[in-house]
Amino acid sequence: MPIESAAPPVQNPPIRPAAPPAGAPVPLGRFVWDSVRMGWRWLTRMRTALWMLLWLGVLTAVATVIPQDPNVPSTVDRWLSGEEGPGAGISEVLWRTGAFDVFGSAIFLALLLALFLSLTACLIPRIRAWVRLVQRSQPPLLRAGSGDFAATFVTAHGPDAVLDAADEVLSSRTAGVARWRVRRGGSEDGAPAQVAAETGLWSREGGSLTFHLSFYVLLAAIVFGQLLTFEGQRGVVEGEPGFTDAAVSYWMYAPGRWFAEDEHAGWRLELDRFAVDWVRDPLAPGAGQPTLFRSDVTMTTRDGDTFTGVVEGNRPLTVDGRKIHQLDWGYAARMIVREDGRVVHDAFATLQDRTGFFAGAVKAPAATPDVGLELFLYPFAPDGPDGPRLTGAPWDEAPLMLVTQWRGDLQLGLTQQFINELDVDALDLDGVGWMRPGDTLTFGDVELEFVELRRWVGFQVSYRPQLPWLLVAGGLLSIGLITALYAYRRRIWVVVDGAAGDGASEDGRTLYRVVGRAFQRQDVAEEEHARIAAAIAQRLEAQPVAHAPQSREGVDA
Repeated sequence: MPIESAAPPVQNPPIRPAAPPAGAPVPLGRFVWDSVRMGWRWLTRMRTALWMLLWLGVLTAVATVIPQDPNVPSTVDRWLSGEEGPGAGISEVLWRTGAFDVFGSAIFLALLLALFLSLTACLIPRIRAWVRLVQRSQPPLLRAGSGDFAATFVTAHGPDAVLDAADEVLSSRTAGVARWRVRRGGSEDGAPAQVAAETGLWSREGGSLTFHLSFYVLLAAIVFGQLLTFEGQRGVVEGEPGFTDAAVSYWMYAPGRWFAEDEHAGWRLELDRFAVDWVRDPLAPGAGQPTLFRSDVTMTTRDGDTFTGVVEGNRPLTVDGRKIHQLDWGYAARMIVREDGRVVHDAFATLQDRTGFFAGAVKAPAATPDVGLELFLYPFAPDGPDGPRLTGAPWDEAPLMLVTQWRGDLQLGLTQQFINELDVDALDLDGVGWMRPGDTLTFGDVELEFVELRRWVGFQVSYRPQLPWLLVAGGLLSIGLITALYAYRRRIWVVVDGAAGDGASEDGRTLYRVVGRAFQRQDVAEEEHARIAAAIAQRLEAQPVAHAPQSREGVDA
């Protein structure tokens, strides 16, 4: 049966049960049950969920400071050996507490599970109560007293006409939605004949529930998104064979814990052309700033179908749910290294921007001993009366490269090295020289040839299935917050007091009141009350009647 809406229940009731009488023994079973119930009540409090969320944030901050074993295991090894970090002793303690794998540690997973359980236990009872309230509640009748504001009118129409007009005004729809829940009653209910209406009861609480539900969706999206995500980076030289979407193809590979290698789409990317240009006029605004970054690529699917695509700065290419971004770019110098006439290296070196020049490295472990080259490219270094001018301009119209050759042990596999850097700790300097495309240099039994200069692009491939859910969470958060802040609960009663005059009804006029009550935002509710009272009076051709304010005591809530 319908129930009359009432004030919302008290939030966060006490969790401690009533103590037994003094001296009375407490059965063990009851003690255990009371302890479990108290623990459950503590877990299902929203305050507890907020504390757990705070500690999850603290652990996440720890993971940003301490190297994580799944991402940089070599760095973790150096911390444990004492070569880096706070020392071997402290690093051992961090290892035993799981600080090197925060997101896989038992405390993080336990907190995460407890937080999901707490949020679920907090939301489900509130949602069920809200649904029952929406389905079964009805506005209460006004039995005595008045609300926060009231207006009295007199009309020539009868009581039924007054109630019909009030019902029609309050039942009107906005954009097809009824704003007021309307109840018509009185007389047999022990109350005056009236139309009772209420609004904002379910929208304010619904907004609060939506706001809290958004955090649930947000947390789930972040957690499961990190488990299922994938990110990889790879450089491609224009005109050269590209790479395949597979784990072994990426220079940098960071999959989520639940992302399997067989989930890669298996397409192939080739860079046909990379176009880049700058503001070349030194007197123009933004001189030297880039104006164009554009990669024309050819994609080949796993099934062998090919198509062309374009990747620009803020316009990634999406293929099979993977987004392909331009992450970096530079010049690619094809270098041939010969030892006693034997080719020990023939490949493009990807040079990265170092502000005014581009730097990279060549590693030739096939030579005996190993050969390492440090390359420093000045793209625009035209010849002048006193030799080449190193302008620092990025356009490659007069490229000049400084080459430093090292011999010894490259320590490949023994130390962590980036592809464009040399570890010279076990190398000896063997020679320095300048080269333009087509030039050769000879240092002892090693001959270097600078064959050509192209461009390369660093692509980032990412798969983030959580993004749609993050958008959903953001939308729910906004809707819930706006509704919870701006929705307000209020009631209106249109009460027929009987005939006008001293109880006499010879003139046939009817006296009625429009009473309002606001639980929030009283000033706005008072304006709405005035508009509704005026709309009803207009339909009934009623006239206002001055009256003294009445007490609120005895009003049915």
